[in-house]
Amino acid sequence: MQKAIKILGYSLIVIFVIVFASCTSSKKTSKREMNLADIYNPSRSSLHPDFSIHHISDSNTLVYLRIYPAELMYSQANETGKSLARFSINYKLFQYDENRIRTILRDSALIEKTLDQEIVRNTYFSALPLKTKNGSRYILQVTIKDELRLTQSRNYLIIDKTDPYNRQNFQLLSSKNRYPTFTYIFAKGEEFLIKYNELGYDSIIVDYFNLDRTLPRPVFSSTPEIRMKTYPDSSWVLPFTETSVFSLDMPGIYMFKMKKDAKTGLTLYNFGEDFPRLKNANDMLGPLVYLSSSAEFRDLRMKPNRKLAIDNYWLNIAGNIDDAREMIRVYYNRILFSNLYFSSYKEGWKTDRGMIYVIFGAPDFLEKNPDEEIWLYRTKRSGSKIEFTFKRNNTPLSFEDFVLDRKSSSTAVWSEAVESWKRGKIYSPEL
Repeated sequence: MQKAIKILGYSLIVIFVIVFASCTSSKKTSKREMNLADIYNPSRSSLHPDFSIHHISDSNTLVYLRIYPAELMYSQANETGKSLARFSINYKLFQYDENRIRTILRDSALIEKTLDQEIVRNTYFSALPLKTKNGSRYILQVTIKDELRLTQSRNYLIIDKTDPYNRQNFQLLSSKNRYPTFTYIFAKGEEFLIKYNELGYDSIIVDYFNLDRTLPRPVFSSTPEIRMKTYPDSSWVLPFTETSVFSLDMPGIYMFKMKKDAKTGLTLYNFGEDFPRLKNANDMLGPLVYLSSSAEFRDLRMKPNRKLAIDNYWLNIAGNIDDAREMIRVYYNRILFSNLYFSSYKEGWKTDRGMIYVIFGAPDFLEKNPDEEIWLYRTKRSGSKIEFTFKRNNTPLSFEDFVLDRKSSSTAVWSEAVESWKRGKIYSPEL
């Protein structure tokens, strides 16, 4: 599973991309500069770095970085005549003030690197050492730039030292090479090591939760949200050393923590063998809940041959085989990327952001701060727009859970989008 995610060039490491105004500048950021929509559109960026944050002491944090050299441009137009790639890592560390109203620049650096194509490996690893202090919260802005292709990837990471037990105090390592894993999602049989920034612990507690199978409420629903339970279905204690090998043997949510009464810890997920893809008819049936009525979905579930039923469903709404294949390709690709981008304590397509992404596609405009995302779509109607706001849901089981701000006024745009799909036309607000 990790290999599949690596090929896609995107890991599920939690990268908190935000927009903020530095106190060092009095000018407001323009709308064009603030738009971070590229992070949810895999076709708009050629660079897909991965990050992992680990607090190694009360005053130090390491941010591990992984770059895929195959994504860089190589050229022999240099004094050595070798096929070289040149890229830069530019970072700025901002600290929140006590009231978390503004940020203060604490550190910055520009690092330039050259890679030789003949000796380069599949991945390039580096680490950014940062001076941080307990009780503080930071924003790390990292820009990776391909100096030959002149493309770049903007990344904003939240560094949180307000909680000594949260997952940034842990580090996940591959059991094979002891490199950072850059993911919190594992399939059965994938082994890893855990490091904690304090010594002296010889055991670790595991709280296990069954996977959350609930689906998002409609965008216009006024029904109260069903919260994920906070008490585990089971709990156990394991020996803990620097060489202890761990694995997640069955689907579920696992919180590794150092103290029984700790509210936070290192939360890991097993969503099944095929995640993030949907490879069988049973998996492919679930996402049709967004397009079908309750009666239609019930009928699909009752069919003895679900694969045939799903094929016929798409053929009926598309009208011909070629259009049906294209609709299936687009729809389930959006499911795949929803799983990669938005998975929290449940698969990404089952989250609020995943639901909107599947039906509407990637937003045209994205504004993101630590606790909120605003998605905007351009429409064919002059001067109009479609807007969705997601607010962070604080839960110890995930830092990546965002809840849609539901409004009755969203009924019309949702109905229009779903009806477009059901008429055999992939929905796009611009068309």
